[in-house]
Amino acid sequence: MNKQINRLSSREKWVLEMRFGMPNGNRKTQRDIARMLGISRSYVSRIEKHRILMTKKINDLGTNQDDS
Repeated sequence: MNKQINRLSSREKWVLEMRFGMPNGNRKTQRDIARMLGISRSYVSRIEKHRILMTKKINDLGTNQDDS
């Protein structure tokens, strides 16, 4: 998982850290993050969904390779 986090842009990493409360457990809403960054809430949602899907795909590929 750390390898995938290191591949994120600084904005993507920050959005995910704030959404999931890393490292201090203080989670933020998409609306809070949007206000902090000066972007729309829907853009925060797209960043979050895109990165989660990409991480899942990478994990799935790794799992399939382990089966070989």
